[in-house]
Amino acid sequence: MRTLTPVRVLLVAALMLALLPMLSSFAPGGQVAGFTTASPAAANKIWYQSVGRASETAACEKSTVAELAAGWTQWAPSWARWVNGGNGGSVCNRQITWAYDTPPVSCATGGGAAGTCVLGATGPGGGIVFYVNEAAASGARYMEAALSGWSGTPGVTPDPTLVWGTGVVVSSVNCSNYDITASVGTAIGTGRDNTNAITVACTAAQAPAAWAARNYTGGGLSDWFLPSRDELNQLFLQRTVVGGFAAGSYWSSSQVAANFALIQNFVNGNQVVDPKGSPEHVRPVRAF
Repeated sequence: MRTLTPVRVLLVAALMLALLPMLSSFAPGGQVAGFTTASPAAANKIWYQSVGRASETAACEKSTVAELAAGWTQWAPSWARWVNGGNGGSVCNRQITWAYDTPPVSCATGGGAAGTCVLGATGPGGGIVFYVNEAAASGARYMEAALSGWSGTPGVTPDPTLVWGTGVVVSSVNCSNYDITASVGTAIGTGRDNTNAITVACTAAQAPAAWAARNYTGGGLSDWFLPSRDELNQLFLQRTVVGGFAAGSYWSSSQVAANFALIQNFVNGNQVVDPKGSPEHVRPVRAF
C-alpha cells in the first residue's frame, strides 16, 4: 500500500481546507444552500455548474456562492454546451460540483404564460407559434399551427384537401347547404367557437374539414380547431415561419352563407368565398 509523505499529507490537508467553503455551500445532492427548490425527478434534467466561465472558451474558475446566486438564472442557456451535455464530468481538469433549480419555463412548457413564446417557437402541441399577443389573457395570448404532414407522412403531403361540408344527409341536414349560424365569426379568437358549432351541427362525414382539425391530437392535446378568417390570415402572414404549406387555398371555419365559407389562397393571400363542397387544404391550429 502506498503511503503519503508528510509533504503530501500537508498538501492534501491544504487542498481540503481550500475546498471546504465551497463544499459546505452545497447539500450532498448538489443543491445550493439557501435555495429550497425540490430536486428534479431525474438527475440530469436541469443542472447548473459551480465552475464558471466568462465565455465558452475562457478558462474555468471556481464560483463562489454569491456568484452562483447572482448568476442563478443567467447560466441556464449555456450549460449544455460547456459541461458534457449536462451529464456531469469535468471541465478544465476540475471536478464539477452541481446545483439545480426548477427547469426554466419555455414556450412548450409554459402553459401560455406571458413572455414565454415568440413567433416560430415550438408550442405545447408540438406546432409552430404564428401569433403572439402579449396583452391578451392566458388561453388567447398565443396560437400555434400543426406541422406539415399532421395528417399523413410529414414532408410528403403538406396538408390534406377536404370539403367544408358535404351533401351527405343525416337527420335532414345537408352540411354543404346548411346555415350554421354560430359559425360566422371572423375575428381572431372565434375559430374555436366556429369549429365547435360546426362539429355540433354536422357529423364527421358531413363536415370533414372541421372534424379533421378537431380530431387532431398533436402534443396529446385535444383543443385544436379550424382557424377563423382572421386567424387564417395570420397563419398566411407567417407562412414562411411555420412552413410546409401547399400552393393552394386553405379553409377557414368562417361561414358566409348556408352553402359558402371563406378560404385563403396561400400563394397570393386573397381571401374569397368558396362553396362548402369544394376540396381545399386544412391546417389545424390551437390557442393557448
